[in-house]
Amino acid sequence: MNNLVIGNTSQLAHYFPEDYLKVSSRNIFENIDKLKENAYDRIFLTFAEQRLHEINSLQTYLETNYTLTLNVIENLKNNANKIIVYGSCELWNNYVGEISLEDPFDYNLNNCYWGYCISKHEMIKEIKKYRNVIVIHPFNFNSPYRKSGFLFYKIFDSIINKKKIEIGDTYFYRDIVHPKYVVERSIQAEKDELVGSGRLIFINDFIRDLYKEFNMNYDYYVKENKENFNVKKPAIYLKSKKVMYTYDDLLNDTINDIKNMK
Repeated sequence: MNNLVIGNTSQLAHYFPEDYLKVSSRNIFENIDKLKENAYDRIFLTFAEQRLHEINSLQTYLETNYTLTLNVIENLKNNANKIIVYGSCELWNNYVGEISLEDPFDYNLNNCYWGYCISKHEMIKEIKKYRNVIVIHPFNFNSPYRKSGFLFYKIFDSIINKKKIEIGDTYFYRDIVHPKYVVERSIQAEKDELVGSGRLIFINDFIRDLYKEFNMNYDYYVKENKENFNVKKPAIYLKSKKVMYTYDDLLNDTINDIKNMK
């Protein structure tokens, strides 16, 4: 049975198996009748994941994360055994330390992604009526397919093209994974899931390790703009009895990505 990925410019789309059908979410309804001619094991709605820095209004977030998502689900709900949609760990960004699906959403409306969180929250409340929809909530993930505007776009562009860059604060901890791992968990998922590593990683150490791997001097290529250092945001991470995805996994998957781009 076929599998379908909607959102072919997302980071995640690049890590699904080659035999998965991948289509653009733009003008999706021009092609919806053709898509409805087939049956799918799983449909993955990965669109909007790259658009955080392109959107500046709640209405635009709602149009994509709520209205478009629900319309696609409504049209294709009978064509798939499972439909996978993506929430975010940011729906718990008021917590500190471990979080799990059992913890109710609690997010800061003063956070720069507040509109994103509201739109995802509203979408999740609405899709409860669908029996075959699974919500995956990823922690932070990055790859060379990141679009401009994101920190790791700069980092990967610098390493791949040996460019000097200027960045702000990276002296903080986060639970981060690679999009390859998010995709693996999405393919296996049978119920809603938070996808993280189960540990915190110091972001500046991770970035320095990437430069070191490619024999590049971090201090030569990276200028740290101290004026853009922020008050440290408390870190959240996946509650787990063991580390689900190790630091070596993250480093190796990211290094392999960069090598494939060089």
